[in-house]
Amino acid sequence: MFTEWMPLVWLVAILPPLFLTKRWINRHVQGLGLLLTGDSQAAAALYFVLLLPGILVHELSHWLAAALLGVRTGGISIWPSRRGGRVRMGSVKVGHADPLRASLVGVAPLVGGSLVVLLIGQLILGMGELGEALLGGGWSAFLSGLLADLRLPDFWLWLYLIFAVSNAMLPSEADREPWRPLLVFLGLVAVLFYLLGWAPRVPEAATSWFLKATGYLAYAFGLTVAVDLVFMALIAALEGAVARLTGRRVEY
Repeated sequence: MFTEWMPLVWLVAILPPLFLTKRWINRHVQGLGLLLTGDSQAAAALYFVLLLPGILVHELSHWLAAALLGVRTGGISIWPSRRGGRVRMGSVKVGHADPLRASLVGVAPLVGGSLVVLLIGQLILGMGELGEALLGGGWSAFLSGLLADLRLPDFWLWLYLIFAVSNAMLPSEADREPWRPLLVFLGLVAVLFYLLGWAPRVPEAATSWFLKATGYLAYAFGLTVAVDLVFMALIAALEGAVARLTGRRVEY
């Protein structure tokens, strides 16, 4: 019984390193920009250029989800802009909607970005087979598969796209605003059902679909963390080299 829920366990386990790597990358990419230019606006522009493919996926996911759900949409802005004390890399004008549809529009970049990561990792780079070989102890198959990937002429391009898309796919603070009333409502409904002693039976097909979707999401997040670690090493090396050359230092 427990093994059936392993995808959910893996998903929960991968969330802390996912958020930690995203936070580190967000800070240190902008820190690298500050070391190179000494200007916060130029640092934001560097961050924007580096993550541009992901920013495009993020905003287009919002727009597509709103259009499919019948929520009025306006123009799409793809450019750094300051709002209060925060810098936004892009935005989509979306009309007022109920909490459910607003929440779905807000979570759309996470779904869209995960799908892009899955497609690149599974269909183009074959990372799923590498992961199975590694978990199964097939080191020879893993190394041979990894070397085959490294020989691909566009390997680093695909790896960069995973990095750019995954680092822009997490919902922003504005995206998460509609979640609170929806979660409160669902929590109240669950408490009511519990007090009434009524526990609805979840169809087996729905449980199977949920676990399969959770497994795919855990795989996408795990691949994201693995790719992020590669780019974190590159960013740290560049940051150290630029700091030595310029004599500057960024405090985090």
